[in-house]
Amino acid sequence: MTDTATQVDQDALPEGPELESYDAKIKQEHIIGQWTMEPLLDAAVGGPKPRGVGHVWPWSLTRERLGEASKVLGPRGIGRCSIVFLNPGITQGPPGSTHTLAAGVQVMRAQEVCWSHRHTMSALRFIIEGNSDAFTVVDGEPLTMNKFDLLLTPRMAWHDHHNPTDSEVVWLDVLDLGLTLSLNQAFFEPFGDASQPQRPTNADSQGLRSRLLRPVGENPRSTRLPIRYAWADIEPVLDEYADTAGDAYDGLALRYANPVTGGPTMPTMDCWIQQLVPGFEGKLHRRTTSSVGFVISGKGSIEIEGKTHELVPGDTFAVPNYAWHRLSNGSDEPLRLFTVHDLPVIQSLGLLYEEPEATIGTRPAPAVPGIPQKQTYRVDAMLDRDEVR
Repeated sequence: MTDTATQVDQDALPEGPELESYDAKIKQEHIIGQWTMEPLLDAAVGGPKPRGVGHVWPWSLTRERLGEASKVLGPRGIGRCSIVFLNPGITQGPPGSTHTLAAGVQVMRAQEVCWSHRHTMSALRFIIEGNSDAFTVVDGEPLTMNKFDLLLTPRMAWHDHHNPTDSEVVWLDVLDLGLTLSLNQAFFEPFGDASQPQRPTNADSQGLRSRLLRPVGENPRSTRLPIRYAWADIEPVLDEYADTAGDAYDGLALRYANPVTGGPTMPTMDCWIQQLVPGFEGKLHRRTTSSVGFVISGKGSIEIEGKTHELVPGDTFAVPNYAWHRLSNGSDEPLRLFTVHDLPVIQSLGLLYEEPEATIGTRPAPAVPGIPQKQTYRVDAMLDRDEVR
């Protein structure tokens, strides 16, 4: 039996001069009534509103502004000739391209050394203009900066950049700046010298230990890995997938996997290569994650919250959290994208949600194709469940 005497109108907020006076009094004592937060709960019906807007920073403008910054800064800009992409829809909180990620481009000029430091913001460099003589040093390990290489700078890793050549080196920076600042976890420390000491031999490097052969007697390190994903290794893999269309939303999406665990690239950022076949028309979808992307090659478009943005090589774009979006490739060549997602954090907190359906990590790996003509044992004998068709 329902006690009708205790039923209330759930849509009615408490009000009145007596309550207003009480709210004002306790606010002076740094207390707030939960009833005053009802509008926040009501606003959450239907999910979070995207923080920021979809936006594209065209390469033609970006490269021009970077060149201007180099001239304006002059010698004072050593190690700091970098511009950051600000989302026009984010007007409060930490600056960034999304509410968790800050992307931008940096130029390292001829014969320049960018001084050594470290910080709790995890960072990555995707090389746009590079060469085999330029390198970054991460925790004592030199990582070559060839075009389209991906270099990781984990949290609190010492890093400095070196360009002994007569040409400029340009890269895309992505940091988990908004996330780190929002959690009030920012630490920064200069090394003191322009360069840190480098490991005396490659035999001591973590990069070597992240390959297929590893020292048997050592406990492998699975985090804070100073890794270089060479484009010379990545591009042939993309070619192996050839005309694979991938799924209906992201196309072919391949993770830069942690080489030790096979999991996300970094604890706070997941890096993908996406390849959209000619004629690909992605379906609208949204996730509780946000991302930034860079166009490697090809031409296409991205629609974000009903607005379509054209994409050409060198463009950088931002997709806010929980924003409806879709990718398209109307050209006759593959569209290749480098994208960075705050997925690991959202997923580890149990807050990943996708519409209209879940796609990340939901499909089984390819099954064993062989089935004997005359079975002796069950097909699934001593196999994992996902190995069987």
